[in-house]
Amino acid sequence: MKRKSTSAHLLDKSSLSTYLNFKIFLDKNLKSKKFVIGVSGGPDSLALAYLSKIYCDEKKLDFTCIIIDHGARKGSGKEAQKVKHLLLKKRIKSVIFKINITNLKNFQLEARQKRYDKMSEFCKKKKIKHILLGHHLDDQIENFYIRLSRGSGLTGLSPIKTISKYKKYILLRPFLKLRKNQLIKISKKYFNFYVKDISNFDDKYLRSRVRKLRSFMEKEGFGDSRLLKTLDNFNKASEALNFYSLSAQKKFFKKQKNLISISKKLFTEPYEIVFRCMSTFLIRKKDYPPRAKGIDRLIADLSQPNRKKVTLGGYIFENGLNSVKVKREIRKS
Repeated sequence: MKRKSTSAHLLDKSSLSTYLNFKIFLDKNLKSKKFVIGVSGGPDSLALAYLSKIYCDEKKLDFTCIIIDHGARKGSGKEAQKVKHLLLKKRIKSVIFKINITNLKNFQLEARQKRYDKMSEFCKKKKIKHILLGHHLDDQIENFYIRLSRGSGLTGLSPIKTISKYKKYILLRPFLKLRKNQLIKISKKYFNFYVKDISNFDDKYLRSRVRKLRSFMEKEGFGDSRLLKTLDNFNKASEALNFYSLSAQKKFFKKQKNLISISKKLFTEPYEIVFRCMSTFLIRKKDYPPRAKGIDRLIADLSQPNRKKVTLGGYIFENGLNSVKVKREIRKS
């Protein structure tokens, strides 16, 4: 029996426009013949899977969907199996990984790390470099409000990047200019299904409350278009600070045998430059730096001559007269 084709010609006008922009993005940024997609079963990730199938059929590429079962709610295992079955009907390869999200101190951050770790393990095994994620414009806006409520600085308030890295893997987010309702239309039309996360409607979750806040802010004249302009301004300012932070790192950080030496002159620079230098240093062998409060305390401690030794992020900072010597913390197992 002849296999059905997944082709751009089968897309309606709206979906075709979305696909063509998606294709332009991947043509420019995808540098390998295989990749993976993080799939939750939500409309964004299912739309991403469907458009990726069309793209790979055209380009003769290969991809796999990684379905993460958090086990966070009853029936999540059945949901994951249903998503896998739906993908199989479209001839899309997928694997299911289960992760444990109990007893997490920083739930959002640590759960994301666990998801990305699972995808990274698969990529390492299959020698894959690129991971596609379904973050969209509404995620961008909601993240801004959430981080604003937590008192985030310029880095935290800057927009999610279309291209970033996790460990040695490249994360691509082709939907950041698309509204969620555009992706819902694709999922409904071509899968007739998507997982509805009930937490999206529960006011005990901050993200759910933020969604209601957006309609109020729109009425007050602070709509999405103005917010996106603000995000763009934050991003430009952040890029400028990153440029000067990189210069400061080259000037004040020196590699010596088995340690790093940081000149105390660094701490005479503007605070944001000092903070970015220390944050970038602490992230080198990790995937996320320690939280901002920890870095603030570290800088304050190292600025005091009477503090001789400080530990943070798996490093020991030995405070000297003219420099700070940094070495790996050896923890007893």
